[in-house]
Amino acid sequence: MKRSVIFIMATLCFMADPGSGQNLTAREIMERNNAQATTRDERAGFTMKLINKRGKERKRKVVMYSKTDAQNKEKTLVRFLSPADVKGVGLLSIDDGDREDQWLYLPALKRVRRISSSEKSDSFMGSDFSYEDIEQNELNDYQYTLLGQETVDGVDCYVVRSIPASDEIKKETAYSMTDMWIRKDNYVSVMVKFYNQKGDLIKLMVSTDIRRIDGAEKWRANFITMKNVKTGHRTELLYDTIQINQGVADKFFTQRYLERGR
Repeated sequence: MKRSVIFIMATLCFMADPGSGQNLTAREIMERNNAQATTRDERAGFTMKLINKRGKERKRKVVMYSKTDAQNKEKTLVRFLSPADVKGVGLLSIDDGDREDQWLYLPALKRVRRISSSEKSDSFMGSDFSYEDIEQNELNDYQYTLLGQETVDGVDCYVVRSIPASDEIKKETAYSMTDMWIRKDNYVSVMVKFYNQKGDLIKLMVSTDIRRIDGAEKWRANFITMKNVKTGHRTELLYDTIQINQGVADKFFTQRYLERGR
């Protein structure tokens, strides 16, 4: 739920923004959320925990690189560093504005394969995040409605609902809608509810420990939980490093690097 470049009009719902003294539409709130998330480049290291309903854990170390190039292509690489059974697994995503392609490398198979559109709703490496969740959503693919405002952990938030803007997007996504709680002070998303095509709540994502990144006018969550509300399984992401606009090499975003690590 991160970045896009081109904006179009969407559903207009007005609410006062006490921080700026102006009324914001649902679309404008999402634009500010998107601007907060957008960077020239970014590097993050984190621990991923997979926790079942009985509390049994599996732990993984992960690094993620992202970059927007001169042609406005948005690129992301997710690489598993440990343990041994997932070491070297990587997912490369490239969005040129018209389409987003993803390639997965599994060391056991020693080859890169493209993720098909029918696989986008599948679990990514046994986590509660799908391939679709890792994609860079385009703002103009959705319509937005301002549902109201609520306080989350003592902070005032807008509540914005997103629904696919076309039949084409409806076919491409596993979600009929999402509800997002966005802080009024810095426009960071702190909670997201995901609903399936029947309108049932299926996943809940909560972001906490929000911090301003040194040297950047950006804020990031340092702890994220994604929970499957039907199975009770959850995935936790605990960040140990986040670097923004410090320079990320182009070599990370090639199929060659995905497969060979160099």
